[in-house]
Amino acid sequence: MDDYVNVGRWFSILHRRSQLFVVEACQKLDLTFSEYIMLIRIFDHEGAKQDELASMLYLDKAVVTRTVNLLEGKGFIYREVDPADRRVKHIFLTSYGKEQHQFLRNIIQGWVDYLVRDMNPNEIHTLFNGFNELVTRACAANIVDLAKKVPTGGEAHERL
Repeated sequence: MDDYVNVGRWFSILHRRSQLFVVEACQKLDLTFSEYIMLIRIFDHEGAKQDELASMLYLDKAVVTRTVNLLEGKGFIYREVDPADRRVKHIFLTSYGKEQHQFLRNIIQGWVDYLVRDMNPNEIHTLFNGFNELVTRACAANIVDLAKKVPTGGEAHERL
């Protein structure tokens, strides 16, 4: 298997296993993976508009609305209408939501600590910087244009 296929496989495995861990750890709070990710973002951006959360998480607005509705129903957050524009809603944590902050942070910290347990600090630093660069580049990518440039038929993609 070539390196390109392996990288795709590794990302897929990391995502799936991370998601499984988070869901398992969040069972006592009855949180889904999407709800967990949304709450973590709200902790860092309390008072954000729903549209801002969609942009931060690279999610469709409908997905954010659905997830926010679920979190509100479970008592983690509440919405306030913007007095300047009644169509806009800001998202805030309830006291119950705030109480879960450290536990929810510990979930991802515990998982990452487990994954990098046998790595030295330099390797961890390189890994974190590498992931940051990959995410920055992925977020800046014009997906439509890049997809159009994928070679078809028998021609091979230019290798790194």
